[in-house]
Amino acid sequence: MGKDLVMTTSQRLSGDSYLRFRKELDDRGIVFSYSGYLNEAILTGIGNALRTKMEMDHTDAKVQRSVFSSFVEQVQNVIRYSAEKIPPEDEIPLADQEQVALSYGLVTVGEYANGPRFVTCCNMVHSKDTEKLKAQLESIRGLDRKELGAMMRQQLKEGPPEGSKGAGVGFIQMAREANGQWEYDIVTSASEGFDFFCFEAHF
Repeated sequence: MGKDLVMTTSQRLSGDSYLRFRKELDDRGIVFSYSGYLNEAILTGIGNALRTKMEMDHTDAKVQRSVFSSFVEQVQNVIRYSAEKIPPEDEIPLADQEQVALSYGLVTVGEYANGPRFVTCCNMVHSKDTEKLKAQLESIRGLDRKELGAMMRQQLKEGPPEGSKGAGVGFIQMAREANGQWEYDIVTSASEGFDFFCFEAHF
């Protein structure tokens, strides 16, 4: 019986597949990778590990601040806006929903071979919101840090837009931290009614 159990377990587990996955991460320069449900506690834990890793690597203090700030802002964006949540948004909220809600997303931090560091976050969005999301991002494309700062102050003065779960300046702040060096991609998901959104900031 014990032998059968070992055989069954080994058939489920493939070390080779995980090794290939690890190699792909290494080849892409990724030093941190997380895919799963996120909340503020997980954000804090990964953030602390990221800060420690940058300190051990003697990363320039300014770059450390920018990478960490972008990481926090991007993950908070996933927590607030991912279309994959537990409990789902259409369920009756619990009294302590803020503490128990989990949002699904993917986070990577790494460095390209030619030098720039990057922070990437991806999550599902509702397809009905995709065009609005694109318009929001295109409105800040090509703006420098000074222009983004002015836009942020104006947005804070006007107040958050309808449907926003924060101050409404998340993407502006992320683009500003990256000094305008960012990109995004939105691809159609296999799940009907959902698209897969990725945002990457470079430093």
